[in-house]
Amino acid sequence: MTAEDSSSPPLNRPQGVMNGGRALAEMLRLAGAGAMFGMGGFQLLPFYDAIRALGLKHFLVNDERCAAFAADAYARVRNRPGVCDGTLGPGATNLVTGLVESLNAGTPIVAFAGDANRAHSGKNMTQECRQVEILRPAVKELIRIEMPSRIPELLRRAFAVATSGRPGPVLLDIPEDVCHGEHDYRAEDFAIPPETLAVPSRRIRPGRQELALAAALIARSRRPLILAGGGVHLSAAQEALTAFAESQAIPVAHTMSGKGGIPCTHPLSAGLFGRYARIANDLIGASDCLFVIGCKLGEIATRRYALLPEGVPLIHLDILAEEIGRSRAADIGLWGDAKAGLEDLGEALAEEGKRARAARASYAAEIPARMKAWREEAAPRLESDERPIAMARLCRELNETLPPETILVADGGFAGHWTGLLYDTKIAGRHFLPDRGLASIGYGLPGGIGAALAAPSAPVVAITGDGGFNMMLGELETARRAGVGLSILVVNNAASGYVKALQHAMFAGRYQSSDLVEMDYAAIARAMGCAGIRVEDPGRLQGALREGLAEKGRPTVIDLVVTRDPARMLPAVDTRAVQIKKGDRVA
Repeated sequence: MTAEDSSSPPLNRPQGVMNGGRALAEMLRLAGAGAMFGMGGFQLLPFYDAIRALGLKHFLVNDERCAAFAADAYARVRNRPGVCDGTLGPGATNLVTGLVESLNAGTPIVAFAGDANRAHSGKNMTQECRQVEILRPAVKELIRIEMPSRIPELLRRAFAVATSGRPGPVLLDIPEDVCHGEHDYRAEDFAIPPETLAVPSRRIRPGRQELALAAALIARSRRPLILAGGGVHLSAAQEALTAFAESQAIPVAHTMSGKGGIPCTHPLSAGLFGRYARIANDLIGASDCLFVIGCKLGEIATRRYALLPEGVPLIHLDILAEEIGRSRAADIGLWGDAKAGLEDLGEALAEEGKRARAARASYAAEIPARMKAWREEAAPRLESDERPIAMARLCRELNETLPPETILVADGGFAGHWTGLLYDTKIAGRHFLPDRGLASIGYGLPGGIGAALAAPSAPVVAITGDGGFNMMLGELETARRAGVGLSILVVNNAASGYVKALQHAMFAGRYQSSDLVEMDYAAIARAMGCAGIRVEDPGRLQGALREGLAEKGRPTVIDLVVTRDPARMLPAVDTRAVQIKKGDRVA
């Protein structure tokens, strides 16, 4: 927790006549809002003038999609709502992809969209569109503000909705005349409950009867396995999960979003499960009880819904009741907060702890032994000196070079899947940020900016493919202007690597629209006033990573020339981890 997190929001409340934009900014000031991201337009200009006057931190982006991505990463690091904005029409619609990422990932966001002046709406105003209808499905709740007087009230609701239950994005649609219009506010109008300013805002505990059933099932299990998802981080349940796993001698496998629920280097960590895995999928097949925590059990995690064996009892703990049993029937559903549920279940099993640890001692000892055997099997690729650089070798160098407190932001596709499988977090916590809500390509650079501003004292590294970097190249200017010492690793294979690998697997090497022009991204970075390092020799990886980490006050692009062989583009260190059949649609 940073100093900003631990300090209370300012209590001095404004009053008197002010425009709607000023009222918005005053509420954000009272909420202790940190870095905000967006691109202004006429509708929201009073808001922009107010945040300038109040000294709030706002960063202009070059594409509003990046504003939503940066706010999403900021929120994941801080467990506080991120803030972003877009103007009428294209500004608002550009937010959609980032907002859906946050909606699916459970990230708290408060977003603003300027809208048409109500006196002229529907008369083909410049950039006007049916943005409310477009944006509504992209957020947890859309709130349209029709009166300046209601701005404080509705912003309070936005924070309450964004941080309650399963968190998510809330969008405030603000007509031009509401933002520019004035109202005589009272001091008491400007209030916001402090418990709604971070997640989880309020905790709900699972029912006693269900807890008792779950405790009894775990107590008699010889080979239970925990499957941890991103909900562990949303609940700040990392310590509770680690303590529970240790007290009961239960191994923990995780999704990409759940990485760091316990340290990847912990002897009970079974690593990633699902489409790609080290040892976790085999453990699932041999388990006699599966305990799912804060995980949606989607396509990737379940290998197209075929991984979890029938007949094996399953306990599902989730803050969203309707997720329980959605893709796999749960024998016991625990509706509640992950941290509270783990604590209560730990208490119920406290007397069983010593007996359970003794009974499962040989089972727990399997985990580090299996991991050791896996590393020995994977060693040729992890230690490969081949050129272009092998992705497994890159991940090994990340593990050996990056400090434990590093935050690694992983883009969708190729870069994210490799690091999801092979990158090891050394300490519990959210030190790996993949955009798995929507898995959009392009999250890496703007997500890295948001994470770097959220944790200015921590090393932040973003990894993206060349395709994802091409999408967001303009945000390198944003990173430079923001003065962040961010390292951006560009996995340069001159291709849309994930798609090309799938085409290779499915169509016997017939490729269409998956190749890119070879670019020198280090030279491009230097031309934009950033540091740029091009790496073609794997022996140069560690030195380049250290140079990037040492750079302060400006971003560093490390252009990594990696394998061009489509057969080796996917992380198939365990060849059983990827099974692609003709006719399958693979996301």
